[in-house]
Amino acid sequence: MSAERQIKLLLVGDFPPPHGGLSTHVEELLRAVRGQGGQCEVLDIGKGQLPAEGVVPAGGVGRFSAQLAAYAARGFRVHLHTSGANPKSWALAQVCALTRAPILTLHSGLAPAWLEESPARRAMARAVLEQYAAVVAVSEPIGHALASCGYRRALVLPAFLRGMVQPGAPPEGLAELRAQAAPLFCAMVAPRPEYGEPVLLRAFASVLEQRPSARLALYGSGSESQRAAGVRGFGELARPQALALMAACDVFVRPTLADGDSVSVREALALGRRVVATEVGTRPREVRLVPPGDAAALAAAMLEDAAPASSSDAPEVLERILSLYQEAACAASAAS
Repeated sequence: MSAERQIKLLLVGDFPPPHGGLSTHVEELLRAVRGQGGQCEVLDIGKGQLPAEGVVPAGGVGRFSAQLAAYAARGFRVHLHTSGANPKSWALAQVCALTRAPILTLHSGLAPAWLEESPARRAMARAVLEQYAAVVAVSEPIGHALASCGYRRALVLPAFLRGMVQPGAPPEGLAELRAQAAPLFCAMVAPRPEYGEPVLLRAFASVLEQRPSARLALYGSGSESQRAAGVRGFGELARPQALALMAACDVFVRPTLADGDSVSVREALALGRRVVATEVGTRPREVRLVPPGDAAALAAAMLEDAAPASSSDAPEVLERILSLYQEAACAASAAS
């Protein structure tokens, strides 16, 4: 990347911990842009707020506003990553829209339903979206929801960088669990209803009745307290450890009741794992789909014998995102 075209980017969004789709994507973009020779920092608006190289805690509203203005004054392009599923998310989007040539990525599978609830929400969303140089939706349903608001220029790209799928050292206890499990299932959970953990546990209890040697490895916030039969919770894991856990399993399960385009599903496919997931959001064609909330169907799919397949329909996102940054920089230069 030449000096005159060097990217100067401020990512605004959640940064791990906790580890999840949005925060993981922000962390990956930070590393990827820096790896390409660009300048990149993160304004962390998440719950973690822990010191990390290139990451600045946003703090409260006043501190956030001051930080955002300071970066914008130094010529940094702003790329906001947010859910799009609540008023706070859209208020944040409006603030970031006031910078030059900003970019917005909407991540939540709950966003379409939230926007559908009223014409006022859709009119507000369109007014905010029109101020952005580029808008990315991580799934087709989100893209369709934005079109229903009257905004039809959204680019649909999964929040997935294939080149960043690099397992690290396995978490403590994984080797022992793998040795006793036949088969080993794996899932990411979180203490929110849309993650479908109760449905998953009911399904696994049914699986365990038919295959007593089956085991379920959970990771994510709160999973360490899980005590159900045959279930081992590893708690919050850094992404390299989570990928090592995923790589060791036979079947990755995604039981969510709502979704965007799940990063973990694409990671599991990239690692050659068989994936069973609910039919919500956007799913790659290799995934075995079941109705959301149906524990019996989920259990049947988990027990189904099938050869693993790697994902072939995920676009290489990084190159397209980098081009968006360059386009935004050119737009900002033309406007100045």
